[in-house]
Amino acid sequence: MSQILQFLRFILCLFIGWGLLSPTAVQGQKRKPKGVFLTDTIETGKPFSYSFSFLHDPVQEVFFPDSSFSFSPFEVIDQEFFTTRTDSSGSLDSTVYRIISFDVSPTQTLSLPVYVLADGDCTVAYAEVDTVFLRLLLPVSARLDTLSLQADTRVELLLRQFDYPVFVAVLLSIGLFVSLVYWLFGRGIMKQWRMFQLQRRHSDFVRNFNRLNRNAREIDSTVEAEKAVVIWKKYLERVEKKPFTTYTTREILDNIPDEALENALKEIDHIIYGQVKSNQMDASLQVLKNIAQRSYRRRRLEIARAGKSNS
Repeated sequence: MSQILQFLRFILCLFIGWGLLSPTAVQGQKRKPKGVFLTDTIETGKPFSYSFSFLHDPVQEVFFPDSSFSFSPFEVIDQEFFTTRTDSSGSLDSTVYRIISFDVSPTQTLSLPVYVLADGDCTVAYAEVDTVFLRLLLPVSARLDTLSLQADTRVELLLRQFDYPVFVAVLLSIGLFVSLVYWLFGRGIMKQWRMFQLQRRHSDFVRNFNRLNRNAREIDSTVEAEKAVVIWKKYLERVEKKPFTTYTTREILDNIPDEALENALKEIDHIIYGQVKSNQMDASLQVLKNIAQRSYRRRRLEIARAGKSNS
């Protein structure tokens, strides 16, 4: 029952604070609460503190405003309570409000009430009005359109710096890519490259040999025939990997035993060194060309077989 009466008394105090009921003992209240700002100047949007205390008889029960109370033009962020202290002069209740303001008025004031419940009656007492001043970050008289801006158009030269980490990363990426390609397709690529080189050299040989053979036939020149034999020996030297350019006719026949080649070389030696005209020169040179083509086909087959065996 006592708790219900206590709650009804608190509601009565709230009604008096809201102005719904008239206080009966405000005129006789001698003691007033004390409320002061803990700073002289504030800035818009920055929190500051307001101290509120009340000294009363120990038998009295008092109520301070909470966050539901209107602190206009301020807003309550937080509230810190302190333990009641009682001595011979009475009981002291105090609290500190953390408040904030978004008002741009130069001076702002605040006066908070305290609700006193005693002897079945509720009274309201207000603290003296305290004033705080707003600190303006930009003078009111200043206009943005009259502010003069100073341009800084100096060009700063920047030193070029080589990006070594990126360069190393690119090199490593390229190396890794090449290694991967070689590991997957290296043997096939090398095989095709050797085939390409062999075919290109053979095509060059055939073109040059045919030209010299045609000249030797048309003008019946032993000089052109000798040149044809020289490029034939150089071609065989690259295909067979043997020093055919330094071989004599006997040494050539020892490495390539062939009856038609033997007759052709003897006929060509007779024409070149004996300076004797012969109608068999064209046929003898054609035998040399056939021997070169046979060596080309054999070497090409060896490369193809080597690629299959490695795979």
